[in-house]
Amino acid sequence: MTRRLLLVGAGHAHIEVLRSMKEQPIHHVDVCLISPSEYFYYSGMISGYIEGIYSLEEVRVDVRRLADEAGVHFIRKRASRVYPNFKKLLCQGEAVYPFDMISFDIGAKSQSDQCVSPPELSHMNDPNKQMVEQIEELRQTSQPLIVGGGAAGCEVALALQAYKARNKIPGQVRLVSSSSVLNSISKRTAKKLRSIMESKGIQVWEQERAEVMYDDYIITSANNKIRHTGVLWLGGPLADPLFEASGIKVDERGFPFVTDTLQFTDYEFIFGAGDCVTLETYPNVDKSGVHAVKQAPILYENLRRFSDAKELTVYEPQKVALYILSTGMKKALLMYGPVTAHNKRAWKLKNKIDREYMDKYK
Repeated sequence: MTRRLLLVGAGHAHIEVLRSMKEQPIHHVDVCLISPSEYFYYSGMISGYIEGIYSLEEVRVDVRRLADEAGVHFIRKRASRVYPNFKKLLCQGEAVYPFDMISFDIGAKSQSDQCVSPPELSHMNDPNKQMVEQIEELRQTSQPLIVGGGAAGCEVALALQAYKARNKIPGQVRLVSSSSVLNSISKRTAKKLRSIMESKGIQVWEQERAEVMYDDYIITSANNKIRHTGVLWLGGPLADPLFEASGIKVDERGFPFVTDTLQFTDYEFIFGAGDCVTLETYPNVDKSGVHAVKQAPILYENLRRFSDAKELTVYEPQKVALYILSTGMKKALLMYGPVTAHNKRAWKLKNKIDREYMDKYK
C-alpha cells in the first residue's frame, strides 16, 4: 500500500533529501514537496552574490527541477497549519493535503516585529518583497542599514561595502545590533570582526535595538536617530507561528522540539530539520545551515527507515563546527573552536566548500 510523505519547505535538509531520493527512491511512498518558492537560495554564497562575485544562478537551486528529477510532485504553496491528529496539512488558499508522514524544513524568519513603523510606512515591511530586488536596491543607495549583528547581518554589511568599493559607489553601510556583534562567539573574535568592519568604513551601533522606523531614519532604544536609504532586517531567528498555532510542543521562542532521530517529541510521524526546529537534547545549538547540512542525510535515512518500520538512526551535532565568514574582497574570517584566521586562504577554502556543495544540486 502506497503511503504519502509531505516535505514542507525547501531548505538545506530537504534539497539533500530530494537528491538522495533521485539516487535511491523510498519504495511505496508517494512524495510531495510543498514550498512557497521554486528556488533554494544557498546562504553560504549570498554574500558573494551581494558583492558581485557570484551570479544569481550560481547561488540558487531550481527546486522544481530537482523535485521532478527525483520523481517528487512539487506544489508551490505556503503551509499555514498542521492537524497532527487528523494527519492533514492546511496551506494558503485553504488547500488541504493529507499525509502519512510529514517533514518540516522551512527555516526561521528574521526578527523585525519589535520595530514599529508608522502606518503610512507599512509598505516598507512587505514580506513578499523579493530578496534579490531588495539587495539590488540597497547596493545602489548611499546609506543602507542592516538591522542585526549576527553572522548574516555582519556578512551582508561587509559584502555591501565591498560592492560599493568595487564599483566606486559612494556611501557607507550602517549596522545596528541589539547585542554586541556576533555575540555567540568569543569576545576576542567578535572584537576582531568589529575591527574589520570599521576598517572597511562600516558604521556600527551595538547594544541598541531598532524601535521605530521612519521613511529615512530609525530611532533606537538609546534614542539615537540613524539615517538610512533602505533597511534590510537580519535579526535573530523567529519561529514560524504555524507550529504553536497547531498545538505542537514548542520552546520559549516557538520552535518545535525534535528528538535525536529528528522526530517531533509528541508525534513520531512528524520530522523536522534545520533552523525551524530545536533539538531536545541540544537546545542551545546555533540555528545555522552548518547543522542543517549535517542533519540532511540522517533525515533522509530516517524517513526511509520509518516507512519500512525499521529502527531509526541518531543525529548528534558536532562539538566544534567550522565557520567561515566572508569579509569582502575575497578575504574571510575562519573560526574553528579557539582557532581564528583572517586572510585570502580562508576565503579560497570557503569558495571551494560552497562550490562543491552547490555542484551536487546542479
